[in-house]
Amino acid sequence: MPLQLAPTSLTQPILPNWSFHLFNVNLGSSSNPAVEQAALDKVGSYGRQIGHLAEALELIVKKAKLLENQDLTQDEKDVLQVFLGDVSVIRQIKASQPFS
Repeated sequence: MPLQLAPTSLTQPILPNWSFHLFNVNLGSSSNPAVEQAALDKVGSYGRQIGHLAEALELIVKKAKLLENQDLTQDEKDVLQVFLGDVSVIRQIKASQPFS
């Protein structure tokens, strides 16, 4: 029998008795959970809903030429520009992913 100074297996369970499953995100209580669940089932995820809002707002900003509006302060125009930049980055990410 050869001399053995170290164990043959160096594995150690991390977080024993834990398991990782699909994540369940609870964003807090809702005044009407059934309506919220129906919206998620029929309209789509929160990300999809926010995406639709972002695309609609992008259209309004561009069609109304809000970045050229003299009534807006530079800070207000900067806020819109940051928003449009975010929408653009998300569009690029979606275009680079399969199944988008």
